[in-house]
Amino acid sequence: MQQSDRRQFIALMVDIGERYSKCISEPLTGIYWQALACFEWEDVENALQAHIHNPDTRQFFPKPLDIVRFIEGSGETKALKAWTIVQKAICRVGVYQSLAFDDALIHAVIEDMGGWVHLCSMTLEDAPFRVLEFQKRYMGFVIQKPKRYLRYLCGINEIENTKNNYLISGPLLIGDVEKAKAVMRGGGGVPLLVHDPKTVQSLIENFIQPTVEKKS
Repeated sequence: MQQSDRRQFIALMVDIGERYSKCISEPLTGIYWQALACFEWEDVENALQAHIHNPDTRQFFPKPLDIVRFIEGSGETKALKAWTIVQKAICRVGVYQSLAFDDALIHAVIEDMGGWVHLCSMTLEDAPFRVLEFQKRYMGFVIQKPKRYLRYLCGINEIENTKNNYLISGPLLIGDVEKAKAVMRGGGGVPLLVHDPKTVQSLIENFIQPTVEKKS
């Protein structure tokens, strides 16, 4: 969570405290904040709501560990959903096209696993291990966000075109278009060492330039 999330975090803690007739003091709030600050506000809010509506847990005021368990559980679900999206892209898009997902964590995980081309080149024997590796890495990034991630993932066509100084086309956007563009804007690093940084920057600026509303 960010410092800007603290006010709504405190408000939610007070609201939950009233449900359990528990006084939410400033020191208590500080303990919960320190334990949960590494997570996203949305995940913390969802975990607290899940706790108080779960018939197996709602009779007890949530401890930080209870909230973490719900978040990590949701992390596993997110990892499974993310892999489903990646798997579809492998089958439908393939190894040749560069692409950008609408989830920055997917970029970070695939980069750690050797890149898009390497992932698409896995064998049937390797697939179960790669799936498990993807999910574990993704869940790790859910808990601790990556310091950086690639703007987009590079396919074979771009690798060959860059080597031969051919024109580079923009990456295919996977998922929500605006979110994928935001992922590209927030990314850092260059997918290929052989890229001319100026060429890459020009490509990105042209490809994800903001839409300007026309005045009536």
